[in-house]
Amino acid sequence: MSRKPAKEYTTEQHLPKLGIEPYLKLMERTASSETDQNAAHLGLIMLWLGDNVLDLVDEGLSPFDITESKLDLLVLLSLHADKELVTPSSIADRLGIRRSSVTSLLIWLEQRNWIIREPYAKDGRMTHVRISPEGRSLLQRVLPTFWSTCASMVEELNKEEQEVLRSVLAKLNKNIENRLGAGR
Repeated sequence: MSRKPAKEYTTEQHLPKLGIEPYLKLMERTASSETDQNAAHLGLIMLWLGDNVLDLVDEGLSPFDITESKLDLLVLLSLHADKELVTPSSIADRLGIRRSSVTSLLIWLEQRNWIIREPYAKDGRMTHVRISPEGRSLLQRVLPTFWSTCASMVEELNKEEQEVLRSVLAKLNKNIENRLGAGR
């Protein structure tokens, strides 16, 4: 899902990039006195980085007609294949999204024959989900591009900087997972 290109013939006004300064000034006026503004500045950069990372990954995956969130679900199913029965509710819990969002993802993936939903043998009301052979084939084609896109995000950093970043990001991720009560 790449960013939409500007329309050639439009009367629509495009918003100019503001940069971070206006946000920092807004923070100075609106943050509580207890808020560490340097930490909030870093958090804002992380938030923007997260958005940009997803956009970059979705752009890399666009030739395969799949987004990161849908690929993430296929990878999850692949990693749990032949180990546990995966239910839509367990997917929602694991990915930290609403059950209705999982249902939408599953419908989209099932329409492409990338997953199979089956009634649970012991309780016909429950369903479990597994990756299909077509889904496995898609993963084989998509994952090299996915990993290459992941690697490209840090190509500006030397090996030492990458190690420092890995350590810092792992620490931040662990803290956030603990706060959310979820994890991979």
